[in-house]
Amino acid sequence: MTPGAWTTASALLAAVACAAPLRVGAETITAASCAQHHVEAAIAAAAAGDTVRVPAGSCAWSGLAITRAIHLRGAGVGRTNITVSASSVTKQGAGVTRISGFSFSRSGGGNQAKAFTIDGPWQGAEPVVFERNRFTVENSGLFLIRVAGGVIVAHNEFTGGWDDSFLQLKDDQDAGASWLSADTLGVRDGDGSANHYIESNVFHGGTNQGIDCDDASRCVYRFNTLTYSSFNTHGQDTSPIGIRHFEVYANRFVHDGGASPLANQNWALWIRGGTGVIFDNEIADLAGSHWGDKPEIKLSIRGAEDARPQGSCASVAYPVPRQLGQNHDGVGAFTDPIYLWGNVGAQVVDAGWNWGNPCGFAWAEFFQWGRDAVVSVGPKPGYAPFPHPHPLVVPEPGPASTAGALLALAALTRWRRGSRIAAGLSGS
Repeated sequence: MTPGAWTTASALLAAVACAAPLRVGAETITAASCAQHHVEAAIAAAAAGDTVRVPAGSCAWSGLAITRAIHLRGAGVGRTNITVSASSVTKQGAGVTRISGFSFSRSGGGNQAKAFTIDGPWQGAEPVVFERNRFTVENSGLFLIRVAGGVIVAHNEFTGGWDDSFLQLKDDQDAGASWLSADTLGVRDGDGSANHYIESNVFHGGTNQGIDCDDASRCVYRFNTLTYSSFNTHGQDTSPIGIRHFEVYANRFVHDGGASPLANQNWALWIRGGTGVIFDNEIADLAGSHWGDKPEIKLSIRGAEDARPQGSCASVAYPVPRQLGQNHDGVGAFTDPIYLWGNVGAQVVDAGWNWGNPCGFAWAEFFQWGRDAVVSVGPKPGYAPFPHPHPLVVPEPGPASTAGALLALAALTRWRRGSRIAAGLSGS
């Protein structure tokens, strides 16, 4: 696909998404207030494709369950303010479930005390979309996403402390056999429902574990701005399944130094398994006043150290299951290197042991540049990104929506024109 075709396809998909109603005859139901029992009553009265409006106010939700393909719509950030805990959203086959226009907050209980859990089948159900919300967490967790793909998080604001969790993507049962199915990297994700798309958000804090793409997850992380925040993954080691694959591109990692606890950042990206691409990111130098200068990108294989899926040290051999640079074609595992290209700013890569190497292995036995990862030789052959913005992310209705869409498209076109991937795709 050429850059021009890619841009045209993206614009057409966005136009269709903006123009098409959720269903013919969709209704709008307004809850009597933002109180949980009023919201539950409005959801119960809604059918698939309906919009449930939640008025302005400040309320608390605990255990709210969204099990219908509706648009749950607040009055706007800063107007409908919800303290939320132990609530859930289940993916639906009848249509997209969308939540927008809220300020959500969660505090206390540690990272296991999530505000929202998202469940449902990986395939055979439509995505869940959280867009244009504000999330604030303090000593708590926000999302546990227990499905391999099909959740879209776009145009939101996240604020948290050093060890707070924004997004934990983890299906530790791999119920949809994500790791036994062929990859859906880039445009291989047909209609955009197989991967998670975390795009065009603003993150502040969550330094240590703000985003953690874990068991079975297929993560696309793009066009986000992060200040004192990071992108993390898990392999099949302390996690039973490990990340399936990842795409991290066109993000801006900001680090302004200083003495704040948030400035004590150990990495911008930490990759521990699977395959994927990391390209066209702007990464600031991680140099906080407490911990000094840190590498921006870390690559680890814990499965050959202290948490070994193959068993004893004598049983460990390359490749460790689902380690860095491993993929699956639906029949068997194969080596498919991680590609890094076009990143600017600080980009020190630390590839090596991290948990003491108790078996005494040589790192080169398990990781080699050119075999398990490739850096600065250009785009991954055959790879093309899925269109941005995701076609299910639509502008808010109103007179500014068309202008806003055009501005977003113009910014995206400028990025593509200057991107190395555009040069790599120009002959395809």
